[in-house]
Parts: sequence; C-alpha cells; structure tokens
Amino acid sequence: MLLSASRVVTARKSGGLIRRSCAAWIMVACALSLAASEIHETSPLYTRIVQPVVIPAEVSSLGLFVSVLINGQGPFRMLVDTGCTCSMISPEVAAAVEARGVDTGDESDQALNGFGDAIALPRVLLDSITVGGVQFEGVMAGVVPLEVQSKIDSRELDGLLGYTLFSDLYFALDYPGRKLILSQDWPLNLQPVRAELAVKEHSDVPFVSVTLQREVFSVMVDTGASNRLHLQSQATASLDWKVAPRPGMLIAVAGEMGREQVGRLSGFLELGAVKQFEPVVDVGGGSADIGTGLLHSFCLVFHESEDKMWLCSADSGPLLSPPVRTIGLSMIADTGGWRVAGVIPNSPAEEASIRKDDLVTEIEGRPSQGWTRDELQAWMDTHEEVTLKVATATVEREVHLRVWSLVP
Repeated sequence: MLLSASRVVTARKSGGLIRRSCAAWIMVACALSLAASEIHETSPLYTRIVQPVVIPAEVSSLGLFVSVLINGQGPFRMLVDTGCTCSMISPEVAAAVEARGVDTGDESDQALNGFGDAIALPRVLLDSITVGGVQFEGVMAGVVPLEVQSKIDSRELDGLLGYTLFSDLYFALDYPGRKLILSQDWPLNLQPVRAELAVKEHSDVPFVSVTLQREVFSVMVDTGASNRLHLQSQATASLDWKVAPRPGMLIAVAGEMGREQVGRLSGFLELGAVKQFEPVVDVGGGSADIGTGLLHSFCLVFHESEDKMWLCSADSGPLLSPPVRTIGLSMIADTGGWRVAGVIPNSPAEEASIRKDDLVTEIEGRPSQGWTRDELQAWMDTHEEVTLKVATATVEREVHLRVWSLVP
C-alpha cells in the first residue's frame, strides 16, 4: 500500500501535541508538537467573513484538501488538519509568499514529531490566508518540509490548515459531500446529527472521549491522519483482542520512519451515540487519536468557543470495521513508478522476495504512476490477486501477489 496521510503539528503557549496518519501503502504522520516554553498565540488576529461559505474540496483516504491563497498568492493545496494546532506551510511556499520570520529569542524553535523526537520548526507570520472568500489575517504558521507527504499520493502538498485557524467560526468537514463549510452560525442543510461530543482542548487541538470495553479513553480528533483508531501501546494492556496486534504499515513522520502494530479488538467502540463493533486499532507511540479512516462517512462540525463537535450523517446504522486487506507493501511515489519503502513481515510481498528500494513500474498491466493509492486499495478490497512488474537495479520481473487479510 502507499504511504498514508499525516499527523500534524500542534502549538500553543503551554506546549504542543502530535498526531499520526495511516493509509493504504504507507501511513504518514506529519504531526509536530511545539516544545518551546513560550509559544505565540496561534489563532488569527482577525477573521473576516460576510456570509456562510461552502468550499469545494478534494477528498481521499488521506483527508480533505482545499485550495487557498496565502498573502494574496497561490492557489496552494492544503490539508484541513484538526490534529495540528497551528497552520503549517512548506519552505517553498514560505519563500514564494515572502513570509516574515518570527524571532522567538531562541536559536531555533523546537517541536516534537509523531514519535516524540525533537526537530527544528521555524515560525513565520502570514499577512493572510484566504479560504473560499473567508480571510484570516495575522496568522502564525510553522514551516516544515512536506516532501514525503507529497510523495505519498504523488501530488504536491503545500501546507496544513490547523485547528485554531477556525477558532472564530463553525467549520464543517463534509467528507461525503466533498466540501468545507465556514459559518458564523450553525451551518444549514446538514445531515442529521448522530452524536454531540464534548471537546477538551489539549495544546489547542480537539480531544474527545471514546469508550472501549467499558474503559474511557481520551483521543485526539485528527483529520490529518488516515488511520482508524490509534492507541498508545501502554494503554492497550488491559484490552481484549480478537486479533492480536501484528506488524502493520510504515509510519512516516517528520524526519524518520517507523512501523506500528495493528489488530482488532473485541467488543464495541463507542463514540457518543455512534458504535462500531470489533474496531481495528493501530498501536504505537504518540497521542491516541481517531482519523479519517473512522470518520470519513460523516460530516464533522466543530465550534471551538462551545467546546463541542458533532457527527452528522444520513446513515443511522453502526460503523463498519472491514478487514485490512493488503499485499504487504509500503510505497512512495518516485520517478518511473512507486518505490518500495518497506515490506510487512510474513506478507505476500515478502514471500515474493520484494525488497526495500525495489521499483513497482506496472500494476495490472498499467503504468503504476496512473494508479492512486485509493484505486489500488479499492482493487485489493475486491480482488484476490494483484499483478505487479517490479524492477531492481539489475532485473525487471512480473509478480503475482495474493491479497492478504492483515487483520481479518
């Protein structure tokens, strides 16, 4: 599978948080948390909106993306990421819009990536970010390289719109409707509310309570992560598993890659009034969170001043938790195809002697660049075999891989 979407950055005066994401070929975590002792306010100085605005969005397993202007320039493709406190832009975008650096008095701003490791995170002040006619003025943003995230779905990612950017508004991420809605009042024409959840802000990102096997867990709502439910390893010791955790996809965070475990719990996940039987869970480091893999069938509505979040949907049934089907590859886009970044142990890919750095040039007889991560996952969900053409430094061969239930 390809890399997956990201865990984003959080920042605030008292510190910051991290988040993760997982996807079809690789799971990627962009999340960073600021570690500096004094963090400037991350909400915009002014929010200018005249009437409710509906912004068309690109939606994939990696999240919800919108087109924005920064300092009047663009457009730039950015991910709406509630797991990130402050908005983030790439160094290339910062240079293009002539963003002004912020002097914090430290030699470098420090942040923590999705594995809890420290990295440098410069900050800039943006005159404005404009989203669908809504203008946010005086926006503090972090500057972080996003090359890996761009390679995950072979499309440029210019930045992340963090949770506090929308602090003055109701904002709705309508995944089924493929749109972002910004309004001063409750948005009109939404699907029925399935659940109303109290939000607790930790480092200016939203946390809600979920119940698993009668235990209550506090989890981040991270729309920049493509995973389902992610829990810290130490928090799962008392839980009963239907399928015990086993090595899963790679996770890419700022500065490094690692591998998490994935399994299936017994019993129910309860998210307010919404239930999911025998949920699939990713287990590793970083903050516990729920991502778009769990939330993609809803319209999510947030209102920071009320400390509430709503799940809206026309479907009143329980959430599905299908098997995790894969051929065992984590891949990123590269010249000429998809480059293998890692292989799941004991998977069909390992059995076929596919190795890290091999290049997948064809999938089902078509150039692999023509396949998106979502298209490949849809193929694996509906077929029992995938035919690849795999090239090494010396030879190219055709490989027939069975589709494997990593988590039945």
